[in-house]
Amino acid sequence: MKAMIHLDIGASHLRATLKPATPGWGSRVARALQTKHKSVEETQAVTLTEIASWASGATRADNLSAQLDAAAQALQALRARHPAPLDGCRLVVRTGMGTSCVGIAPMDFSSPLARSEPQLRAVARALSQEALGMDAAGHEVRWRIQADQAHLCVVTLESALVAGLQALAQAQRMRLASCQPALVALMDNELEHSRRQRDARTLVWTELGPTGRRHGAMSFFRLVNGSAVHAWRTVTSVPLAAGDPWLQPALDRFLIASGADVDERIVPLVWPAHATDASIPAAMELAA
Repeated sequence: MKAMIHLDIGASHLRATLKPATPGWGSRVARALQTKHKSVEETQAVTLTEIASWASGATRADNLSAQLDAAAQALQALRARHPAPLDGCRLVVRTGMGTSCVGIAPMDFSSPLARSEPQLRAVARALSQEALGMDAAGHEVRWRIQADQAHLCVVTLESALVAGLQALAQAQRMRLASCQPALVALMDNELEHSRRQRDARTLVWTELGPTGRRHGAMSFFRLVNGSAVHAWRTVTSVPLAAGDPWLQPALDRFLIASGADVDERIVPLVWPAHATDASIPAAMELAA
């Protein structure tokens, strides 16, 4: 099995993490017999990480070009550090809010027409148009009916980014295995916990900016009994010193507007994740 590289793209920097292939059972036994006298450090597979950043450009095209250049630099750095060739390895990409959008639409699914493909597509397109404006035309759109049968979750991913990553993987002699918004997988994990515990929780999605502090854009999502029922995206001032005086007021506004209780469980999600080996469950892939 080929090695896998996780490419996690945030608002101003990305993290490329190389995870060596896990050998099969027979290979593990043979390796154990061959290296039983070696130290643990010599026999363990090594996970490598590279971080790259970029400056915001004047246009979205400039930003995309800078992101892809940073990704290429990170992949080249991994090649230089890895003792074996990385040709043919799988590239798994997870993106932040800069290239994707997640929205929730309340719907009445009691009629067959409401569940039809054309109707769902129309609602998803309308929701993305409202959230993204003119940029909506450049996004791939996916949707999913929530467990409560009363809400539609809509996810978009920038088409130009996917095309650029496909070209990058080809140039690096790698294979783009998947590309999806990181929030989708993380939300799926929280949805499962909410379903099992039959509770309500609010997810606070933030990303790190060029200064290492919170980026101005952030999103809030409310989950109830395993269904996403509210979403809101806003932009505030960037914290300039210790503390964040703008985050809590924005969160309070969302909690009040979504009808949350005062003891609502708050789940902070910072992207890219601090732990380089964090495992994110499989979720709806937008490109493969």
